Amino acid sequence: MKKELEFYELVLLMNFTSTEQETVQRIDYYRDLLTGKGSQVMVKNHGKRPLAYPIQGFDTATYIQMIYLGNGDLVTAISKEIKRDSSVLRAITTKIVDQPTLEVVS
Repeated sequence: MKKELEFYELVLLMNFTSTEQETVQRIDYYRDLLTGKGSQVMVKNHGKRPLAYPIQGFDTATYIQMIYLGNGDLVTAISKEIKRDSSVLRAITTKIVDQPTLEVVS
């Protein structure tokens, strides 16, 4: 039995010292990797943000948010690629869970 596809959110904190063009190339690389495996991807670049605490010696990072459709195999594949990327300071993937609708009783 094949596992059903679910929505995942990937948050990337990328090295602030990268140029705008390098950042766009990295975003395009990850988007192409996901779409190449049959996923649908929505990307939002939140720009450069100050960090609450230093990560790998950086106080500022470029904050990228990706929401994509996939399964556990796709999450594993993208995680392996991210671990090899030295421009990514931190990456967090979470599954977006459907919340049941609550019935309002009068």
